[in-house]
Amino acid sequence: MLLVRPKTGKTTLYHEVLSLRGEIPLIVRCDKNKNCDTIWKQALEAIGFERLELKTVNKNFKNSSELELGSKLNWAWLADINARIKGSLGLEKGETEARRRVLADPGPDLLVPLLKTTNCVLVIEDFHYLDDMQKIFLFQQWKQFIDNEVSVVVLGTTHRAVDIANSNKDLVGRISQIDVGHWESKDLERISELGLNHLSVKSAKDLRIFIASEAAGLPIIVQQACLSTLTTEGVEYSDQIRKMKLTLRKDAVERSLHSVARSRYTQFESYYSTLIRGPRETSRKYKTYELVLACFTLDPIKFSLSRKDIDHRMNKLRLPVEEFPPAASLNSTLGALSKFQERRDIEILEWRPREEIFYIIEPAFLFYVRWRTKKETQPEQLDMFEILLKSIWNLPDNRSDLRLSADQKIKN
Repeated sequence: MLLVRPKTGKTTLYHEVLSLRGEIPLIVRCDKNKNCDTIWKQALEAIGFERLELKTVNKNFKNSSELELGSKLNWAWLADINARIKGSLGLEKGETEARRRVLADPGPDLLVPLLKTTNCVLVIEDFHYLDDMQKIFLFQQWKQFIDNEVSVVVLGTTHRAVDIANSNKDLVGRISQIDVGHWESKDLERISELGLNHLSVKSAKDLRIFIASEAAGLPIIVQQACLSTLTTEGVEYSDQIRKMKLTLRKDAVERSLHSVARSRYTQFESYYSTLIRGPRETSRKYKTYELVLACFTLDPIKFSLSRKDIDHRMNKLRLPVEEFPPAASLNSTLGALSKFQERRDIEILEWRPREEIFYIIEPAFLFYVRWRTKKETQPEQLDMFEILLKSIWNLPDNRSDLRLSADQKIKN
């Protein structure tokens, strides 16, 4: 089982490992509309017999001598091998009829002999999108694979690891879990360092770290931000840079991050607009959906926020007292989030009530939320009034009542 975050290189990883082992992936991608039958059928339909090779037949199979059916792998072979394992009569030998018969009654019993006797490996992607009941049904049937010592690769988001463990208690201790998290900041920073050094562009280390920290764990955003910064400086060719003796500045990088968010990830705008409106836009008293997303724009950057984190960050949003949503409104918003997204075919946010943690499951959306609007750089010189405000907003959490009181006085 491979637990990963989106866009962290999972496809490259398992393709590389299977290639080294001389194995062929049989890939099935899940979504909320899939059930066990459609998963098994999709797996069978994806079989490419021309790429497969027979392995040595395992003696644990009953009637194993009957499984040595020759080197030709096709639908008739699969139908015949399945019939022999079940101890029934062989099916029609014609390819078309054999395929029809196999796909008419899909199930793990058809895949087990295929995976057992060939160099094919079943890969289930996006397991976390399945309906909870389908996960349970799937793993109840999955026991056939384990009993026959057949390995399967399951890919899902890291924070849903508990779903796999809870789907079938018989699988506890029989699953190997590999967590693949986001790219670390030091690795992302190295991307910009190598690229900019190659182009003879001067850049301070803290600026490269800033780019890496805002990339939401995605290498492509680091590359896009660096490219955008150079092009906004009027650079089109590498030889221009050497003549200009270009040095990166933070204000230019911030403008570039905003430009990348608005140009490369503008598809998230419709999702964002839908989410902040909420299910009852006209009757809502508080902008709770918008405020919860706004919590992710505050530093430090986080992919998930606990219920306590949300309260803590909400206090930093400088809201007038009458606009501050009460706990009941926040709880209602988080509880309704799943069905609200499902009705609009959106799969970006997730509230896990048992853990009381709110997740952004699409890293690029986190980047978009943080950089969809321009950042205003704080001036170095503050007047007395600004210093007073700054001291108020930096009060400890246990003095939030004073902060809100100060806001009322200033407003009046």
